Amino acid sequence: MKFAVRALFAMLFATGVASAQTPECPCPPPPAPPPPCWFGKADLSYLSTSGNTDTSSIGGGLELNYNPKPWLFTLKGAYLKSSSDDVTTAEAMTISLRATRELTERLDVFVGGGWLRNRFSGINNIYNFDGGAGYKLFKGPEQFLRVEAGVGYTTEQDIVLGIIVPYRNYANARAGLQYKWQFTKNAAFTNDFNFLADLSDTSNWFITEKAAITANISSIFALQASWSLLFRNQPVIGFDNTDTATAFGIVAKF
Repeated sequence: MKFAVRALFAMLFATGVASAQTPECPCPPPPAPPPPCWFGKADLSYLSTSGNTDTSSIGGGLELNYNPKPWLFTLKGAYLKSSSDDVTTAEAMTISLRATRELTERLDVFVGGGWLRNRFSGINNIYNFDGGAGYKLFKGPEQFLRVEAGVGYTTEQDIVLGIIVPYRNYANARAGLQYKWQFTKNAAFTNDFNFLADLSDTSNWFITEKAAITANISSIFALQASWSLLFRNQPVIGFDNTDTATAFGIVAKF
């Protein structure tokens, strides 16, 4: 009898030790680290030729994002200058600031403003302020497409026959899209398209577009080839309605 009681206690002890050593269920995986709130990129391009004609062009851009979800704040700036025989032949500057708030996984609203100067296209200053909504048609890792529309206000100052004319103010309507195609693990095609229309003069409208192919060479740096367009349907007297720029350079992500 004593032997049976001792055997029973030994069996219960062994079962308790085994239960203590074996977890009831697998441990849950550790939570993924939160995405960074701050991120962005900077790019730089330079081209120089010499000989019968000395030409050079330099371009740069900066994009800084702050993303305390569901908000996204984006600051962008770009500069381009070209010269031939030490005479400036093109110069353009842009700055924009935007706040975007996600309403759903696909729908968002935004408000923002921007500034453009391109005196070689007859534009001394254009300030625009607008708000609207955007919708993501594709959100996959390979294909991303977002379209947007909104209304706002523009103040425009042109250069006519070498004279800076007074500002002209008008309500505007805008539309745009942002597209990205990640066609390989390290290479992607992007396209940003914007349309801005003067609601007081339907013949006065603008298109800006930038298409680029980027190939990563490390976790931080990438090579980039880009093509930019500024089209003005009703150009200033003495200027063409189309300006394009092609650039090759390096991009740093942070």
